[in-house]
Amino acid sequence: MSLTLPLEKPQTRPQQVSNWLICYCLPFGWLALLTGMFWIGERPHYHKLFYATLALPTLIAVALQPGLLKQLLQQPLIKVFLLFSAYIMLSVLWAGTDETPFSMIKRPLYLLMLLFAACLISLKHPGKLERMTQIAAVIAVLCAGLSLGYFFYESAHGRFRGYGALYNPLLSAHVFGFFCAYWLSRWYLDEKITSPLPLAALLVLWGLLLYTGSRTPLVALSACILWLAICQWKTRILLVIAAAIALGLVAQTLHLTDDLLARGVSYRPAIWQEALHQLQDNLWLGLGYTHPQVFHVDGLNFALADTHNIELSVLFSGGILGLALWLLMYTYAMVYAWQRRQQPAVLIASTLVVFGFFAGLTEGSAFFSRPKEQWFLIWIPLALLAATRFNRKLSAETGHGPTEKA
Repeated sequence: MSLTLPLEKPQTRPQQVSNWLICYCLPFGWLALLTGMFWIGERPHYHKLFYATLALPTLIAVALQPGLLKQLLQQPLIKVFLLFSAYIMLSVLWAGTDETPFSMIKRPLYLLMLLFAACLISLKHPGKLERMTQIAAVIAVLCAGLSLGYFFYESAHGRFRGYGALYNPLLSAHVFGFFCAYWLSRWYLDEKITSPLPLAALLVLWGLLLYTGSRTPLVALSACILWLAICQWKTRILLVIAAAIALGLVAQTLHLTDDLLARGVSYRPAIWQEALHQLQDNLWLGLGYTHPQVFHVDGLNFALADTHNIELSVLFSGGILGLALWLLMYTYAMVYAWQRRQQPAVLIASTLVVFGFFAGLTEGSAFFSRPKEQWFLIWIPLALLAATRFNRKLSAETGHGPTEKA
């Protein structure tokens, strides 16, 4: 009697190249995407960095192994994204511009490559995506500390603007706020309440966010705290609330929040009212993706070209139907996250999704853009969450249920 063991089928040359790209190029590209705005300089260089290190290698990897495409398309979040993208591209037909759906198809294609890249890394190398994200988060803290140090060295006054590709307070608040939400969830999940790295990271990033004078990340981080408390109640959440109040009082004492409180609502209600007024005759289908966003409000002698609300921008472009598909994508994401809230990777990713969603309620409009700071509010968090579905090994090794530890 002989026992025959099945032999692993040898990889073809295209499969070897594809796996090499996934193993080495995509993790580097992911790290470059998350940290590039700190060191790349000009914004167009950041776009090219994404194309060269993440988008193109992902496209080649999938083309060399078409079987991977079937696995990726089984992800429900990607399916909803494709449905939403198809509708938004179709809306270009009634936008009243010279653009065509084919000419704009590269926008969702960039985002699809981002989603594919995150999922492929987790599929082939469980845990590597989380490690690269953590490295990026450490780099973000170092860059935040150096940026604040240089800001103080210059004896700069007013709001912290940022440097290089982060050239105004809102951009800096979006990107550094993303990493602040990351370290908040990391600290919350840590067994030690006094874990030095997350606490130091939170202190540096929270301080920078206060100096930006932006209220958006503060509201979004509050939503993150609520989400963490709902998912896994720990008494340390009370410490977070107390620390946030204390830091707010210190900031007020040091007059860091004077400008923050004095700016009122910054014309937001007037902008939203004007956007809805323009939309009233096309509420169901929207005005089309490429339709110009031009809003005149009382008190300003120039027009604004931003809804300052991502969901309103989706409604403006795609109408109620487009917004319904957009909210379906988020609904699936949060239901999936709630069902797997015991898994650390899922809880961290979902906290970032919560941060981005609430930050997008008062800022932003470019939901289908080239790589930019708004990706840190929308697509990078969703990509991280989508990737956890493929990271079964990591989930099995590190998953744990809700705990009452401090």
